[in-house]
Amino acid sequence: MPQDAGMFFGSLESQKWCPVRQWRTEGVDVSKDVAAVLTTVGSLTRFLERHYGMQLSVVVHDQFVDRASADEAALLDCAVNASCLRRQVSLLYRDAVMFDAESVLPLEYLPADLMNELQEGKRPLGNLLLDRGLSLSRSDLSVVQMTGEGTHAGRRGRRSVLRSPSGTRALVVEVFHPEIWKRLQLLSRRP
Repeated sequence: MPQDAGMFFGSLESQKWCPVRQWRTEGVDVSKDVAAVLTTVGSLTRFLERHYGMQLSVVVHDQFVDRASADEAALLDCAVNASCLRRQVSLLYRDAVMFDAESVLPLEYLPADLMNELQEGKRPLGNLLLDRGLSLSRSDLSVVQMTGEGTHAGRRGRRSVLRSPSGTRALVVEVFHPEIWKRLQLLSRRP
């Protein structure tokens, strides 16, 4: 479960995040499906539903009130140590984990009814926000190949900030399991 001050993936501040615009120009050798997942700027779960027919389910590992780290606060434009909701989930397709995600949402901007829906733990964050009629903008989109020890070492990940016009903000980190790339390859071959 959570390690390193509540971080699901360990210390993310020690990772070498690359802004997606720079990453695209570095000639990274990945398939078009991998690149599309890593660089999509809308809801990732909606993208996977629409383009690959993947209906994802959510398993909530933990959800708790925490304090924003300096790195998180800078990305979320909130105070260091601001109260936030930290949500750690896995997203599954046909009972196989496709990716793990951690969201950090400052409580100051989090509507009570959205917090209740998050606590129910049934739906992905992006879908909850979109279904509430909130348009989303994604900023600070960066990608990484995870380094260090542990189960996520070597896996691809991405980090971004979601913002809605109502003021709701969320830092979202997603780390992809190898199974997602296998599934996408199979699903993209279908007629």
